[in-house]
Amino acid sequence: MIGDGMGPAYTTAYRYYKDSDTTNKIGKTVFNTMLAGMNSTYSHNSIITDSAAAATALASGYKTDNGLIGLKKDHGQKIQTLLEIAKRNGYMTGLAATSTITHATPAAFIAKGGHPRNKEAEIAKDFFKTTPEGKLKFDLLIGGGEKYFAEAFKDFNQTAQEYGLTIYRNGYDLENIKGFPFMAFTSYDYPPFAIDETEENRYRVARMTERSLELLEGKPFFLMVEGSQIDWCGHINDIGCAMAEMDDFAKAVEIAKTYVDTHPDILLIVTADHSTGGLAIGDKVDKKDKSLSEAERAKTYTWYPEIVAKIKASSYAIAKALRESQDVNATFKAYTSITLNENEYRQITQAIVKKDKKVRVIVNEIINRRSHTGWSTQGHTAIDVQTFSYGKESRKFRGFMDNTDIAKKLFDILSE
Repeated sequence: MIGDGMGPAYTTAYRYYKDSDTTNKIGKTVFNTMLAGMNSTYSHNSIITDSAAAATALASGYKTDNGLIGLKKDHGQKIQTLLEIAKRNGYMTGLAATSTITHATPAAFIAKGGHPRNKEAEIAKDFFKTTPEGKLKFDLLIGGGEKYFAEAFKDFNQTAQEYGLTIYRNGYDLENIKGFPFMAFTSYDYPPFAIDETEENRYRVARMTERSLELLEGKPFFLMVEGSQIDWCGHINDIGCAMAEMDDFAKAVEIAKTYVDTHPDILLIVTADHSTGGLAIGDKVDKKDKSLSEAERAKTYTWYPEIVAKIKASSYAIAKALRESQDVNATFKAYTSITLNENEYRQITQAIVKKDKKVRVIVNEIINRRSHTGWSTQGHTAIDVQTFSYGKESRKFRGFMDNTDIAKKLFDILSE
């Protein structure tokens, strides 16, 4: 299980975000019960990796350049992935993600030859490159992005039929899926953020994980599940969005961990490909910032998860609502529970009048300032990420290692 962009600050922030106790003792989350160690994430050509290079390392045990998928960069060679080796050894294989299924992380487990990560239609073709026995390399795919398969094949439905593949287009309604192999599309293109989903679909990583495990019950399997959009929220420095994605991913991890409790032959590994946004739990306070009250300017050592917990939509959705609103103050408070001061109100209304796309940025700045949330970048960082392990042979993943070592250890286990 891969939490895209889920650096250590995210799991820590999530622990405070979920704590509902009024005492000074902070409760644990599922991540605290599984911590095994840390892993480094640098790519072949940069100490700061992107998702393509990091996922290639986690899927194959080899480093590649940022932006490339499925290539052993040192020798320009194609690589074997964990999913392929698992299929060769008689395992059922599956990928599930809250991004498009052709996005960097899921793609790295099946695509070959150094595809640029943004060529999703080209990547889609690799999903239909078969094993030497002429079989598909996957049994189960769940995610967004049907459009890239439609672009890749003249008649995608016909192609699927030729491979005996059943296509489902029911979003996150996965109960009707029966039999293998199948592809279940949760959206035609990119799925929305969890925080912008309906209440029924808010926990979509959890739903995909639970249904996948039900379908794979009784069979040896290799399954990769990605909480893709933690990263996307980090890129736009949206803390409410990020914590909603963390909540979804944490519930999925809980489901998997509970499954391991009744299936002693299962190994569960959870990690991140990198950390995104340079999230800081606590930010500097500008003593001259008149948009803050005197009490707020006086508090330096604090973070307010209770403010974050009340955010009801992503900054994109809030900005859209503000542009369409007849009452900016009321709309902002409805979505955030924050009462705007005069300066904040003026910033938003001026941006709206100018039809400035920065309305979303201003929304985030207000929420981050009020909650004391800090961000150092809209990109990735080089910080080491956590390794969580549970179940059979989980001890092998203790301590510090490189991200390629995770794949190498899993290759050994799959070959036993």
